[in-house]
Amino acid sequence: MNLNNTVEILDMTKYTLDEITELLNEGKTLIMALEKGEHVNASLNESFSKYLNANIKLKEEKENCGTCGCGQPANILVYVWK
Repeated sequence: MNLNNTVEILDMTKYTLDEITELLNEGKTLIMALEKGEHVNASLNESFSKYLNANIKLKEEKENCGTCGCGQPANILVYVWK
């Protein structure tokens, strides 16, 4: 994880999976706003997102910090990196 090379993605509805994958492949660490639902929680427990094919770690819990890709209000910020 490179905290000197980060990109914030606070509205996941404005990015495609291909765009996110490209940023990860460029070595960026993403700070993403997500809803802590069943799938995200499972990824955090494994420290790996199969959907993004990348490492994932909780940064902080924060209500209404953005919009999840599912369209719901985000309640956590996570680090995502390869």
